[in-house]
Amino acid sequence: MTGKELWEQYQHYTRDITEHGRKLGFGGAALCWIFKRNDFTFPLMIYAALLFFILYFIADILQSLTAALVIKFFTERQEAKMWRETKTIDGDIQKPRWVDAPALLFFSAKCVLLVAAFMFICLYLVARLLC
Repeated sequence: MTGKELWEQYQHYTRDITEHGRKLGFGGAALCWIFKRNDFTFPLMIYAALLFFILYFIADILQSLTAALVIKFFTERQEAKMWRETKTIDGDIQKPRWVDAPALLFFSAKCVLLVAAFMFICLYLVARLLC
């Protein structure tokens, strides 16, 4: 496999995780409403789950935002450098791995947050079954 093919696979998998994760996040938040009490409050573990779902969606937005901003500023800097050297901005730009690091950080965080949110729901269900 070429490096390009491997990166295409990587993008495919991360796109799938994001797409399905969003559906799971909305579904999980909706699931929490099943546990709403008569006085419109939730058990503590369900509040925790809702908090983690909210953090998941924040991390989802921050992943795209940071990726866009980092690549924008990196590209502008590289184009300015090319302009100074060649008086044109046409040409290849080698992207170092650190450019993707902020997006990868938020991608990883949102996966952990989504799993944690569902773990709180599971813990609540187990506690209810044992009591």
